Amino acid sequence: MDPISLIIMALAKNPDVATSAAKSMTKPGAVDVVKMQGSLVDLSKVVLTCYHRTAKFRQTDIVATPWERQSQYAAERSAVIKITFTGLTTSQYQMFVAVMVKGNSVRTAVIAENTVIPYNKKCTLEDWISPTQAATPAKE
Repeated sequence: MDPISLIIMALAKNPDVATSAAKSMTKPGAVDVVKMQGSLVDLSKVVLTCYHRTAKFRQTDIVATPWERQSQYAAERSAVIKITFTGLTTSQYQMFVAVMVKGNSVRTAVIAENTVIPYNKKCTLEDWISPTQAATPAKE
């Protein structure tokens, strides 16, 4: 029997497990702005974990700098990064994210992604966050 069928059978026997798993998967990851300042890889991992908590990071690239829409967010600097990652099924996905800086605060905006499960819009990085909020848990 294939793995998907086994999962469906297990969830049918205990629907509370599905509810608990769904809540866990949709909870955004914690954001550490200080760690984001280390390198492009560190920044990309924090961004990915905030939007897709269970994703596994593979690689990242800078696609463009500056982002042409940074003025809409009153950002001083920006870049568009492409993050390649795998999901729970080990399928490979990509997301394009604008990373913006204003003073010592950072913010992101998802431009596009090709995932089956959409990114978590409750990610703390959807709003400006500063290093003083570095260990702040993500929005519930």
